[in-house]
Amino acid sequence: MSDLYINTLHGDERRKKRKRAAAGFFVSVVAIVQHTYCQRKIRELDDFSEDEAEIRIRKQMLRSIYQGSNKHCFDSLRLTKRSFVDLCAILRERCGLGDTFYVSVEESVTMFLLVLSHGMKYRLIESTYRWALETISRHFNEILRAVLSLSHEFIKLPTPSAEQPEDSRWKWFPDGLGALDGTHVDVRVSALKQGRYRNRKQDVTTNVLGVCDRNMKFLYVLAGWEGSASDSRVLRDAMSRQDAFRVPHGKYYLVDAGYTNGPGFFAPYRSVRYHLKEWAANGNNPQTPRELYNLRHASARNVIERTFGLLKMRWAILRTSSFFRIRNQIRVINACCILHNFLRDRQREMDDIMLIDVDNQTAGESAAEMAAENVNNINTDSAATSSTQTGEEQKRKRYRSDDSIASMLGEKLDNFTSAYKADIAQVAPPEKPSSPEEILDALNAIVGLDDDGLLAAYDILIADDRKFKALMALPERMKKKWILKQINQ
Repeated sequence: MSDLYINTLHGDERRKKRKRAAAGFFVSVVAIVQHTYCQRKIRELDDFSEDEAEIRIRKQMLRSIYQGSNKHCFDSLRLTKRSFVDLCAILRERCGLGDTFYVSVEESVTMFLLVLSHGMKYRLIESTYRWALETISRHFNEILRAVLSLSHEFIKLPTPSAEQPEDSRWKWFPDGLGALDGTHVDVRVSALKQGRYRNRKQDVTTNVLGVCDRNMKFLYVLAGWEGSASDSRVLRDAMSRQDAFRVPHGKYYLVDAGYTNGPGFFAPYRSVRYHLKEWAANGNNPQTPRELYNLRHASARNVIERTFGLLKMRWAILRTSSFFRIRNQIRVINACCILHNFLRDRQREMDDIMLIDVDNQTAGESAAEMAAENVNNINTDSAATSSTQTGEEQKRKRYRSDDSIASMLGEKLDNFTSAYKADIAQVAPPEKPSSPEEILDALNAIVGLDDDGLLAAYDILIADDRKFKALMALPERMKKKWILKQINQ
């Protein structure tokens, strides 16, 4: 009985010890959780210093852009949230970018994209996000250098064996790799340089050569030429550089009438209706084989026009002259083209929505240009009263731009030079002048010519070989009279 009582007491003590141990462990866990919560809880803004409060507000504002809704992120940065995360990951992994004590890579990229997508000035960012101008400039240039270092990865020429996507507009050009053209971007230069950068519309711009494939991705970009330079001149420079633009053998690109038709470049027929706005105004009904070719050519080559339109629609900094120096403006243009290619494979649906606005804007500009051209055509027709062209021929006449005229004149000059060289090569070498012995023999053969007349005639013929040739061409009975006539003159 006593042993049973003792065992019962020991069991109660063990249970009490276990309960005390469990209670102590629970109290310890609660204390640790409470301490951690107190350490990590969000303090009120009044608890921060002024600098800490500004940093916290800035981070919250920037995070609300790239961590908010997908629509807000796209409207602010022109990138979806997924594309933004992919871009930051690429800049971290391949370009070696990292967070600083106050600024993360995501915040730097956000600031960089705000400048590109909306053309925001540094001072506006300073007043909005409480960043110093030096900090903004340093991080902007850091991201700009990182993006430019990706150019060889996102902008590269295609291989000849690359399979081209199916497109009904390109079925008439099976070996066509894409299209190329030039576009003008407004720039800001000093007053001394504005003359060279002023284009035919009197705007201060840089002429940018762009080559794109059928998927509206850039294959080659050359920016930096003055706005006064013609498209064909920029192309010649692109093909003579160290990183030259090359066209594979047997392949070609579609170009407009501003370029010369030749190997690797298919241009439309000149003086034939070409632009799509001209076809839309006439019901898209080609009347001749050349018009049919031009219609199909314009439909396929329109890909470069849409590519430029999408590029400028996405990045507002390309629609107006920026505040950068010309060297940095050129770098910004190249960075925009790199980001354009980066986004073409990642947000195709959003691009399709933007392309609707691009097409509508292009149609509106084309209508305005058509109205202006019609006015010019009416004035030209009324002034040219002596013209023999019919009304239908006047409608089909395509009024060339300055670049087209310059290219046409250059082509005519090349043709004239080639023909002139060919004519020179075919001309017989000049004959040797007649020798004095030949002249004396010819004069001695003339009957009835005395010594004084012979000497006088000799002086005349030795001075002018053409007269000797004329003498030899005369009949024998007329030579003496002709010689005497020359002497008496």
